[in-house]
Amino acid sequence: MASKAQAGRWVWMALLAWFCANLLSQSLYMGRYGLPYDAQTMLKGLGPLYIPLLVLEGLLWVAGAGWLIHRGVERLNRGKKSLRPSEASMA
Repeated sequence: MASKAQAGRWVWMALLAWFCANLLSQSLYMGRYGLPYDAQTMLKGLGPLYIPLLVLEGLLWVAGAGWLIHRGVERLNRGKKSLRPSEASMA
């Protein structure tokens, strides 16, 4: 259980770092040039490397969403277990 929680924390930290880095980078670019990134120019600049990077980013977001959904379901199940009457009170 501890390794699952540790893995979840790493995924969450990676998503948060990725998001903050993107936000900071976009802010700095807009501060300097007055316009947001041009996606077409960026993709052309990366060449064939953009596809693996795009897949990696997608996998990171899917892992983060899966972790959040898993955590939510786990909390819901934990809440349902506490609402069930115990066997001791039924006897």
